[in-house]
Amino acid sequence: MIISVTNKQRRYALINLVILLLLTILVKLNFIIPVGIDNIFHNLFNNLQSGFGDIVMTVAAFLGNPIVDFIYILALTGVLIIAKLRIPAIWAILTILSGNIVLKIFQIIINRPRPMGHLLSDSSASFPSSYIFGLFVVIFIIKILVIPNVNTLLTQIVMNWVIILIGLMAIMSRIYFNAHFVSDTVASVMFAYSWVIFSATCYGKLAHYLKKRLVLLENDEI
Repeated sequence: MIISVTNKQRRYALINLVILLLLTILVKLNFIIPVGIDNIFHNLFNNLQSGFGDIVMTVAAFLGNPIVDFIYILALTGVLIIAKLRIPAIWAILTILSGNIVLKIFQIIINRPRPMGHLLSDSSASFPSSYIFGLFVVIFIIKILVIPNVNTLLTQIVMNWVIILIGLMAIMSRIYFNAHFVSDTVASVMFAYSWVIFSATCYGKLAHYLKKRLVLLENDEI
């Protein structure tokens, strides 16, 4: 099986969901613990703003932009199709699309307002961050689908560090530009991990269904 997850990863995903549920309840109730921490980081990043910081964070924001996320997933899908791995390519697209739908429902239910001073273009609900969710879904797909199949250990290490750095910089940029609170981004990362692991757990059934239903895929590797 090209895409597989361990029982340990499933346990982590389940623990993530439990913590995420607790965090969601606390945010919805405007409880002092997440709200207080959010305000501390909000004020800290406001005090750190500078011309150089604006440039660095603008680059970081670009790398995590939803449009760029879409380019990432298209590039990954293209590579998979070229490698004749069409079923994993379909899985990757379905994972990010279905995850965004669930996240949007999540946002509507919680309906948390954005931090003070956010950009006018950031008009949707704040919790969880769809911006960070989309990026980290791509990151976690790369971590379970691409990196394990890279031949050299050094390349695996470099790829891991690069995608983690991009993810952390994107998180910082959202807080820096007052687009999200810290808890919004933390919730998104947790949900992204759990969603990708859940989706990977279902991969086997999806793959066998597609091979059975679609003649073009009946000889594809799964």
